[in-house]
Amino acid sequence: MVDPTPERTVAFNEYKRQIEHMVPVGLAFFLRFLNLWQAILLVSAGLAYGVFLSGRVVRGTQRESDLRRGFAIGKASYALVILGLLLAFYPRMHVVAGAWAVLALGDGPSTIFGKAFGRRKLPWNRHKSWVGMAAFALFGGLGAALLVWWSSADPIGARWALLLGFFASAPSAVVESLPLPIDDNISVAVTAGVLLFVGSHIWL
Repeated sequence: MVDPTPERTVAFNEYKRQIEHMVPVGLAFFLRFLNLWQAILLVSAGLAYGVFLSGRVVRGTQRESDLRRGFAIGKASYALVILGLLLAFYPRMHVVAGAWAVLALGDGPSTIFGKAFGRRKLPWNRHKSWVGMAAFALFGGLGAALLVWWSSADPIGARWALLLGFFASAPSAVVESLPLPIDDNISVAVTAGVLLFVGSHIWL
């Protein structure tokens, strides 16, 4: 029987893809307990899952281009950029965890809320909306604040954690909205990581 509503199937698969994009950030809560090699092993396991198993475990989360390629390049870039953050910022695990939160919890809600409510498009990118960009900044900032507070080696107050979280997420939301010729997993995570590193030196 032919599916009478293929648009709903495509939309549902996109929601599943975004949920799968957000869920791995739960692993970031373990970073405060791990040394560098343990953290690399953890993220490498996530990379192996994203490249080799994800499409088989959760059906419908791969785009047609990923199916032709044999793996999801977005999932590979996601894990690789987290590995890069670990190598660049260790032992500042709060920077890695906060940037991970911006990437996972900003991008997912941005797509979900943007598709549901994003009628007013951005003048510089007609594929993105003001609602989506605001959702990115809000959820990415809250997630980053929580993980910065949790992962910081020194005690940090909620006010400073929130300041750092939104200092990283708001500009990252703008970067994600730009039609750049680079995977936004990379541009967002690098932007958030650099801003968290700089902000930590300014305020902490």
